[in-house]
Amino acid sequence: MEELQIALCEDDKEELKRLTHLIQDRPTPARVTAFDSGESFLGDYRPGYYDMVFMDIYLEGMSGVETVRRLRELESELPVAFVTTSRDHALDGYRLKVAKYIEKPVTQEDIDDAIALASQWRLQADAEVILQGKKLYLPIRRLISVEQKAHYLLMRFDGGGMEQAKGRLDELEPQLAGFPFFRSHKSYLANLSYVTGIDHKLLVFNMKDGQNVYIRRDRLKKAKIAWTDWLFARARKDEGL
Repeated sequence: MEELQIALCEDDKEELKRLTHLIQDRPTPARVTAFDSGESFLGDYRPGYYDMVFMDIYLEGMSGVETVRRLRELESELPVAFVTTSRDHALDGYRLKVAKYIEKPVTQEDIDDAIALASQWRLQADAEVILQGKKLYLPIRRLISVEQKAHYLLMRFDGGGMEQAKGRLDELEPQLAGFPFFRSHKSYLANLSYVTGIDHKLLVFNMKDGQNVYIRRDRLKKAKIAWTDWLFARARKDEGL
């Protein structure tokens, strides 16, 4: 496996040094990029680059909670581990979909558990698909939707950006089995992870990035069931059921 990209936000120099050592002193190769403030992290942030963020809650200036809140506007699924001296922000961690809540002093076991999540994220982040006989690697977790336009697929990504590839939805859709995608229309494929609602009058999925994905009228009932089922599965996963 290529080295994991880890962001570490910690304003205590000694703690930063200690955490960096714990992250790097293990079999899984990891590159640590350190930040001493939430502002510097967000200023340097690139969607799709990191595999895990370790975030101290009590930072000078912008708090770790506020930093992650803003991060979630840019990338909604990236694994984050809160690192703190208190359990006071457990509810914030749940609301912001934080993967780990680690209390100081941090142990090697804490780090190992978090890095295991990062490794799993990396394995599930990209998928190799074949379109028109050509291999293409897609950052699946950031793929919001795919639209068929003539002989091309237009792919929209979380954090901004769009890519185009020659191909057909009919060949792409079966290759995404196992990921939360729903064929809502002959020309549209939506990632249910990014759906925020369904407009029954306009017949569209409302997506996290403010765009819409059309739903064919005869697919509306199935679209509602698919999204509801995904929400239920996600809730069970978050609660550890």
